[in-house]
Amino acid sequence: MIKWVKLHFIPHDGNDHQPHFLRFKIGCFILLLVLLLEAVYLTCTMIVLPRSEYFAAIFATVLIDETNQVRQTDHLASLTVNPILEKAALLKAEDMAAKGYFSHNTPDGKTPWYWFEQAGYDYAAAGENLAVNFTDSKDVTEAWMRSPTHRANIMNGNYTEIGIAAARGMYKGKEAIFVVQEFGRPSIIARQIEIASSTVTALTKLITQNDVTEEPTPAPVIREVSVTPSTTPRVLALETVQGVTEPQEEEIAQPIIPTKTVVAGAETEKLDTEKDVVLAPTSNSGNQATRIEELVASPRSIANSIYLFLGGLLAFALALAIFIRIRIQHAHIIANGTLLIGVICLLVMINAVLVASSGVI
Repeated sequence: MIKWVKLHFIPHDGNDHQPHFLRFKIGCFILLLVLLLEAVYLTCTMIVLPRSEYFAAIFATVLIDETNQVRQTDHLASLTVNPILEKAALLKAEDMAAKGYFSHNTPDGKTPWYWFEQAGYDYAAAGENLAVNFTDSKDVTEAWMRSPTHRANIMNGNYTEIGIAAARGMYKGKEAIFVVQEFGRPSIIARQIEIASSTVTALTKLITQNDVTEEPTPAPVIREVSVTPSTTPRVLALETVQGVTEPQEEEIAQPIIPTKTVVAGAETEKLDTEKDVVLAPTSNSGNQATRIEELVASPRSIANSIYLFLGGLLAFALALAIFIRIRIQHAHIIANGTLLIGVICLLVMINAVLVASSGVI
């Protein structure tokens, strides 16, 4: 092994001060390997993955994990996956895919919160992020985090639940994957849930200890009490500029009326009058992506990792060829290494530009 490394990377008398890793034959092999990898990557991202139902399904799962990882960096609690929010996200994604539009509001004027109502999610606060034409989950997450309005949704400590879905469709004449990320906080606050749970647990223990044979005590019904804000509320008025939603604050002169949506756009809250509330089951188990799914959902990251590895080897070999015997240099060896590193850098830049020019949030 040591002999092989010395022969391929270290210039010495045994290889005529021309490391084999930088010679013409191996250089041609590396160039063909890189070009083949790029061809496979472009074929997958432009043709295969946008048409794959499997890819659309795992894309959503991986994005949930990445969203929670980003929140944890800011010491925020992880969002719990809610099946009803996933249904709302899927309804919205399928509608965009079927009609070929990309907007928070539908062409016929339906707001994002219409899909929450259709799915049956009763929220106290809700938000929505959208993306289209991405084939790498990390690219989607990074694009959302670079946008102030999308980042605000992801890092909003007011949300407790999440649902993400993706659907295949046509966007600007090309196959594309529409991604919808829905955030929510149910209309019963966490403290009320904890009180209800502890009350039921205490009653169950009491009945068990005393061996009571009476009919079971029904679980208490939790009612929400409407709250009138004491300060002048502020809302986000949304403008769409080239597909990007930007917030502008506006003052509301009149107090908020309970049961009405008080924020319009990609983020909303509402105050409910007193009523019985039924919670939907939530779960984090079974929703975490496997390592294979994470890899499949990150083709550009994989390609970049391979390019980085090959580029690192070439840079290492080139540095050894130049500096170990400075007085003995071979121009074609240096040219081979420099050319290959340049090709790899060019491909990485091209892929980044393709993502930046095609992906929309």
